[in-house]
Amino acid sequence: MKKFIKEKMGIDLDQPSTKKGLALISAGVALAVGHPDLLTANVTAKGIEYGGIIGTTLPILIGVWEMVRDEFRD
Repeated sequence: MKKFIKEKMGIDLDQPSTKKGLALISAGVALAVGHPDLLTANVTAKGIEYGGIIGTTLPILIGVWEMVRDEFRD
């Protein structure tokens, strides 16, 4: 997926600044549409701290996906 995004859109998701930018833009959109409880993002010296409903459930869902995907590999 990262390769597809990089080739088609020119966005390198491996860059820390890109991750920070996307997190802040997403949090800004959630705030602008009146749902700041959905996603919050704080940039600290250690990296990005996610919060809110999406910020909490997304890492869990990604972890479950990685576990399930690895279980079905041949």
